[in-house]
Amino acid sequence: MESKNTENNKDNKIREYRTDDLIVYWDAKSCSHIGNCWNILPQVFKPDEKPWITMEAATAEDIIKAVDKCPTDALKYELPEGSKVDPEMAKGPGWVDYKKDEVTSIKIKMARSGPYKVEGAAQVFDAEGNFLKQSNHIILCGCGKSGNRPFCDGSHARKE
Repeated sequence: MESKNTENNKDNKIREYRTDDLIVYWDAKSCSHIGNCWNILPQVFKPDEKPWITMEAATAEDIIKAVDKCPTDALKYELPEGSKVDPEMAKGPGWVDYKKDEVTSIKIKMARSGPYKVEGAAQVFDAEGNFLKQSNHIILCGCGKSGNRPFCDGSHARKE
């Protein structure tokens, strides 16, 4: 039951980590490196190692619970055919097919260090009106240091 790390889309930098029971996708461009995942499961999510996700270090259910808490939707999961995980427990906010009630209002919360956390069905467009992203969880740059503006890439927290 070895995890497999493959880049399934080099342009978007989406990486896939797989076991017999769970597939986790990581969208590097959407990640703000806020640390929820490695604070919840440090034995699985190790940002200073390659590969940085070690799927065998926890149960699929524990990984699902951690991915469900990703504030940017950079981490997503799905169950492969034949998975032993209860499909009903794998339908949270981190599930690839999760749809939040679009009638819900959007919440925007400012963090002390600069980023804006957007919760609720939202679309982001650039200054020219080009569509950038649609998601239920988005972290926007508030400090101007991000190399992935308008999205936060964690630059505000890096020491210079």
